Amino acid sequence: MGTQGEGEIMPRIYNSASDPIDFCKRCFPKSEANAEKQYGDVSKTGDGPDGRGNCFGYNEEHPPYEECDYNCEKCNKTLTENDN
Repeated sequence: MGTQGEGEIMPRIYNSASDPIDFCKRCFPKSEANAEKQYGDVSKTGDGPDGRGNCFGYNEEHPPYEECDYNCEKCNKTLTENDN
């Protein structure tokens, strides 16, 4: 998993169904409340697996982007080391 220093942004969100959504630092939703409205609404994205309910997560750890092929959900930019 990626490493996170205290106060650093980890531009990954898990929607209510526990699906990972990655962003570049520029596109990452600036507040957890706004992100939850968009990605944490069970009526839009469903419950998590195995009946776990809403699995929304904000600012979550992720694999190092430079080692994998990830794109920003919003602008489709290829994510790099600078987005970790």
